Amino acid sequence: MTSRLESELHAQPAALRSFLTTGAAAAAAVRELAAATCGVVIAARGSSDNAARYARYLVPLVAEREVTLATPSLLTAYGAAPTVWRRLVVGISQSGRSPDIVAVLRDARERGAPTLAVTNDPASDLAAQADLILPLHVGEERSVAATGTYTASLAAVAVLAAGLAPEPAAEALLADLDRVPDLVERALGVDVDEAVEVFGASWRGVTVGRGVNLATAHEAALKLTELTGSLVTPFSPADLRHGPIGAVGPATPVLLVAPDEAASASVLDLRAELRERGAPVVVTGPDLPGPLPGLVSPIVAVVPAQKLAWRLALARGVDVDAPGGLHKITETE
Repeated sequence: MTSRLESELHAQPAALRSFLTTGAAAAAAVRELAAATCGVVIAARGSSDNAARYARYLVPLVAEREVTLATPSLLTAYGAAPTVWRRLVVGISQSGRSPDIVAVLRDARERGAPTLAVTNDPASDLAAQADLILPLHVGEERSVAATGTYTASLAAVAVLAAGLAPEPAAEALLADLDRVPDLVERALGVDVDEAVEVFGASWRGVTVGRGVNLATAHEAALKLTELTGSLVTPFSPADLRHGPIGAVGPATPVLLVAPDEAASASVLDLRAELRERGAPVVVTGPDLPGPLPGLVSPIVAVVPAQKLAWRLALARGVDVDAPGGLHKITETE
C-alpha cells in the first residue's frame, strides 16, 4: 500500500505547477505591497524556517535588500517587538496555526508594517493577519514530514524575491521558476540506493550546504532526523570546520549538497578532509537534472534528500506517515 508520504513526495511537480500559474501576478502584488520598504523580516519554524534561510540569500542576491529572521520568543516571552520600520514582515507557516508566528505578524500589522503570509491554508490565523497571502495550493498534506509544502514554500520565497527585484532580474527569476516543476519531476528519479546504504549504517550524520543551499542542508537534516530516528546535524563548510568536524569519523556519514551553483565549490572541497577522517561521504547535486539554474536549485536539490529520508525510514521499518510519535501540526509559543 502506498504511504501518504510517497504520494505527497511524487505529487510535488503538479503542486508546483499549480502554485506557479499565479507566480507573475503574485510577484506584482508583492512589488506593490513592498514599494515603501527597504528590507524584509521573516518569522517561521521548522521546514518553513528552512525556506526562510533560502530567502536570506536569494533576496539580497536578486533584490539587494536585507533579510532578517525574526526571533518570535523575543516577542512572546520577553515582550520585545522586532524592528519593522520600512520592513515587509513575512510569516511562513504551512498550517498557518503556529501562535508565535501569528503573533509576530499581528504585532507588525498593529504597528503599521505591511504583512505577507505564505501558507497552505488561506483561512488560517496567520492569513488573517496578512495584507497579502501567497497560498501554496498544495492541497491537504497529511503525512507528518512536509514535502510539497516545503518545495512550494521555496517557490513562494522565489516569487517574493522576484516581487522585490528590479524588472530584468525579476523576469529572469520567474523564467527559471517556470522550469522547476519539470526538473523536480526528473529529480524524483535520482538513484539514492548508495546513500540509503551509507546512512543506514549509522544513527547519526551530518549534512553540509552553503549559500542558497544551506537551506537544503538544514531541510535534509530535518527530514532524516524526523523520519529515520537518526540524529543528523546541518552545517555550512565554515561552521563544520570551526570545531564540529572533530566529531566526524567512520561512524558519521556526511551528505554534501552541491548542485551546479556558485557556493558549492567550498562544499566539495570538504571531500578530501572528510575522507581522511574516514567519514563516508555522499554527494548530491552533480546528479541532478539540468541545466539547473543556480538560484532556484534548492527547490530541486532537496528532492533526493526527501527521497533518501523516505527510503531509509522504510528500510528501518518506520511508519513514515507518523514517525516517532510526531504530529502534523506543531503549535509553538
